[in-house]
Amino acid sequence: MVLIISVLAVITAVCGFFAATGIAIPEWFVIVGRWIPALVALVVARWAKLPGGPVQWFKLRPGGWRRLIGGGLAAVLGLLLAYAISITPLVLTGAATLQPWSALGQVAILLIPMVLLYSLSTLGEEATWRGLLQDLLAGKGFWPSSLLIAGVWVLFHVPLHGTMALQGVLPWTAAATSTVTLFGLGVFLSAVVARFGSVWPAVFAHAMPLSALNLLADASTLSAGTQWALVGITTVTLLIAAWLFAPKRDTMTA
Repeated sequence: MVLIISVLAVITAVCGFFAATGIAIPEWFVIVGRWIPALVALVVARWAKLPGGPVQWFKLRPGGWRRLIGGGLAAVLGLLLAYAISITPLVLTGAATLQPWSALGQVAILLIPMVLLYSLSTLGEEATWRGLLQDLLAGKGFWPSSLLIAGVWVLFHVPLHGTMALQGVLPWTAAATSTVTLFGLGVFLSAVVARFGSVWPAVFAHAMPLSALNLLADASTLSAGTQWALVGITTVTLLIAAWLFAPKRDTMTA
């Protein structure tokens, strides 16, 4: 609980500073800010005198190259498939249009390099939420703990997205939908960590530079109703994907 309150307090204070001073949140802060949870977690872990060290706390041991590469690819491709399934009803009904295949092809070519690059940022969040916190809550079982962590992760983004909306950087609908969508993604990321026993698959999946919305053309012109429909479909799809990845026997309480 100390960890959760501390991280939420720090991100709220930082975003509150930007909101109070009228200084626009820099683009780099969206990336660098992902390391706030890890820095706070280090302080809390030292204060609580947790046994072991950062490698153990944050579940950074990959379990070998085969598991690291295999788990990372499975998580990234599983998430990409979930997004593709999520947009299918909207595309088939004509509510939205798929991105041109040429654009999707370019992203596919650069997907692995971009994932590796962005993982330098997502490691800060995943090491805390799906590493340390998931381990601390292991006694609750996979589903109670992963749902709780996903909820906290959503709250962590509220100050940032809210401030960006107040400053006119992000439309209110986009701020709300992008925040709520994180719940299903958070549960999915917890599932791949539970399956592979390491935080790295979640780091790589979180670093994938695509979302269901990015797969659609002219996403900014979609109606609010269509955007919320996509949020609902994506959340359900990600929860199903999480169920498929999560160990069928709850090893978190074994």
